[in-house]
Amino acid sequence: MKRLRRVLLELWAMLPVAAVVGFLGPFGTYLSGDFLLRAGRWWIMLMGAYILARPTLIAWRAIARATRLPRGSLVFWGMVASSFPMALIWRLVGRDEVRLLGGYAGLLPFTLLCCLLVMTIAWWAERADAHLLRYYDEHMGPTTVFASAREGAVPMDAPVKEADVRLHRRLSPAFAGPIVALESEDHYVRVHGQRGSELILMRLRDAIAEMDDVPGAQTHRSWWVARAAIADGAGLGKSREIPLTNGLSAPIARDSLDRLRQSGFLPD
Repeated sequence: MKRLRRVLLELWAMLPVAAVVGFLGPFGTYLSGDFLLRAGRWWIMLMGAYILARPTLIAWRAIARATRLPRGSLVFWGMVASSFPMALIWRLVGRDEVRLLGGYAGLLPFTLLCCLLVMTIAWWAERADAHLLRYYDEHMGPTTVFASAREGAVPMDAPVKEADVRLHRRLSPAFAGPIVALESEDHYVRVHGQRGSELILMRLRDAIAEMDDVPGAQTHRSWWVARAAIADGAGLGKSREIPLTNGLSAPIARDSLDRLRQSGFLPD
């Protein structure tokens, strides 16, 4: 459901973008018919480019998560590099559009523009979706009782039900709970479950606070891990990572190692 909402937001955003681009008429297209005709042709071209660029954006984001390289820089330059093979694909499948853009020489700036445009629209859709969900929670959702949780605290009492965790109420019904870990990504928090993750627009410390009394600890400046999510028999390797029950590994900051061991969160 969450992905469908974002796709619908992105497709909706393509309409005003096509209207603006059709009005401006870049690459000499201002000579090809009236405004409505130009806007329609640009919408078709942008949708074709969207079909190519959107999966590429997903792939670069997955690479950034897997390698833990800076997400923003890797995705930006990855999309710029991807615009070159996209131009070759577009040359093969978009014959009429290639002539409209002035041949292959016009395709390179077109595909680069489309890659940057899809990145911008996806960025806007994520924020718009998060703001819509926050508005729904505040104005139409159930009343919540606000509680505080200290960062890095590791209460060792009984597990808390998922329905009682405030952060869980921000997630879609399709989220596979319980919450295993929280990972900070720029201005977002990636909430990891047993079979997938979801991205929420909020600060990590606010997300930790909304975990309420769930036993866990902040293992790194960008990670919080639930105590129950540590894999059985897991030990801290040379890479200072702790394996989790969902197959991920959470990093352990060097200055947090003693604190986590003294609290009993990690084995000695």
